[in-house]
Amino acid sequence: DEYTKTKTTFDEYVAEVNSGHLRWSPPHRSQVFWAENARKILEFENGEIPRKLAEIMQKPWDNDKQVLAIACNDIGCLVKEVPEKRYQLEKVGLKTRVMELMQSDDENVRWESLRALGGWLKYSFEHQ
Repeated sequence: DEYTKTKTTFDEYVAEVNSGHLRWSPPHRSQVFWAENARKILEFENGEIPRKLAEIMQKPWDNDKQVLAIACNDIGCLVKEVPEKRYQLEKVGLKTRVMELMQSDDENVRWESLRALGGWLKYSFEHQ
């Protein structure tokens, strides 16, 4: 697969989020990508990406639940890499939506939402 061989850039990730349809492209699973880009993602265009993720997550995605699982994955990565900015994610309703998705019928959505929330809880307890 040619696409996975090329290193995904920040711009490609932004384009994917802006398309409104997420798929398991390489950056979602790359710790290096998140370590290098999480802060930039949060700061880009004054928080456009978290707002766009919130928009994407408001849809039910009945025919493509993996979109919700991927969004939860990304949010979990953002919290892990830049925990001091998690209030920014909370402000656009992402924590609430992630908590709602823990009740999803879809096993992958439940799993990714639990992982994302775990980051929030871990940081909350470590830094009280």
